[in-house]
Amino acid sequence: MDYTIKDLPKSERPREKLENHGSGNLTDVELLSIILRTGTKGKNVKELSSEILNTYSLDEMADRDLSELKEFEGVSRVKAGQLKSLGELSRRMKKQEKERIQSLSDVKSTCGDMKYMEEEVLRVFYLSSGNELLETDEFEGSVDSVGIEPREVFKTALRVNSVAVILVHNHPSGETEATKQDLQTTSEIVELGDKLGVEVLDHVIVGEGFFSMRQSSSMSF
Repeated sequence: MDYTIKDLPKSERPREKLENHGSGNLTDVELLSIILRTGTKGKNVKELSSEILNTYSLDEMADRDLSELKEFEGVSRVKAGQLKSLGELSRRMKKQEKERIQSLSDVKSTCGDMKYMEEEVLRVFYLSSGNELLETDEFEGSVDSVGIEPREVFKTALRVNSVAVILVHNHPSGETEATKQDLQTTSEIVELGDKLGVEVLDHVIVGEGFFSMRQSSSMSF
C-alpha cells in the first residue's frame, strides 16, 4: 500500500498549502511531494521527497541513471523518469539565467577560491553590454608570466561577441598590490581592447585581500 498526500494531516498537505498560500511558501520537499504524489509503505511522500533531496540536488538528478534513482524505496520507473526530467529542466533553466558581474563585490564572491591556488592563474570574465557573463576563461600563469599575451585574452571575446572583460589573477605569495609588470601588461591589454572595441573594465589582484586597479587609480581604463 502506498501512502499518498491524502494520508497526511490537512495542515501538512503540500497541495492544499500551495492553493492557500502560493508555491513560494512551499519548501523544496513539499514541491517535490506534489510531483511524486505517493510514498510507500511506512514512508509518506514527504519523507520520500526529503530522502531524495538529501541525497541529490535537482541538477544531480539529471546525471543519474534511472536505475540509480529507482534504488530509493518507493521510486518506480515512472517516478525515476519524473525525477530525471525535473533535474534536466532545472539545469536548462539555470543556463538561461545568465550571471551578472556588475561590481567589485561580484568579482570577490566569484573569485574567492583564487586565494588558495598554489599557482598563478589569470581568469577572464567576458561580458555583454548588460554585464551578463557570457563566458569565463582561465590561463595558467598571470599576465606577467611567460606564455600569456594580450591577444590571447581577446580570442574568446571576439568569438562570443563580448563588449567588455574583467581580468582577475592571483598572487600565491599573498601580496595584494599590483606589480610593475602587472600594470605594464594590463596597459597593453587595455590598449589592444580599445582597438578591438572590447573595454577592459578592471583588473583585480587576489592575494590576502583584493586589489582593484580601477578603484586604486593605479592606471587609467
